[in-house]
Amino acid sequence: MRNLFICMLAMMVTACGASPATRLLQHHHTDLIIVQDFGICKGYGCRYYLKTGLNREEWQRIVAVFAVPLENAAEERAAIKKAIALFEQIVGPKTGTGEDAAGAQLINLSTRGQMDCIDEAFNSSTYLYLLRRAGLIRYHRLGQPLRRGSYLDRWPHNTATLHELGTKADGGRGHYVVDSWFHANGVEPEIVPAAQWSRGWSPQKK
Repeated sequence: MRNLFICMLAMMVTACGASPATRLLQHHHTDLIIVQDFGICKGYGCRYYLKTGLNREEWQRIVAVFAVPLENAAEERAAIKKAIALFEQIVGPKTGTGEDAAGAQLINLSTRGQMDCIDEAFNSSTYLYLLRRAGLIRYHRLGQPLRRGSYLDRWPHNTATLHELGTKADGGRGHYVVDSWFHANGVEPEIVPAAQWSRGWSPQKK
């Protein structure tokens, strides 16, 4: 019983928290090669790292999201939301994350197919990188993953980010989070201003 309690406590304080896995978010491009061969994280804090990829037909489904000409950054962000949801729908069955639930349970003894915010930030950054590299994202550049919370003020949380082209990379106007943690696998992520997100924003607090 004591060992079980210690295990549960450890999982409570590491999910989305200050884990060494957060360093992975700063170097998530190092193992990316092509759309057919990339890695994803799962299991809370990237406990499990799996190589996967898309075949030609699957990739064309992603490309089709951007087939209609996009006139501005706002329209592109709407397309990005659809593309990331589609990435998750395709990758989920291949990696055992198809049943990933919204959010992350503080006590979860079976996380193999689940993702916390570190996993979600890593994977969303990967998808954004692949989209940008393919020339499908034209109004934004990939930003550094963003973190909020320090246990004392609120529960720590991580997310992928984008910067709208033509804006300063200082966290101000044009800096957006791409947060897929709030929803189950395959649901469109939330894209909101980073400054708003940093103040504790969530879909329930719109």
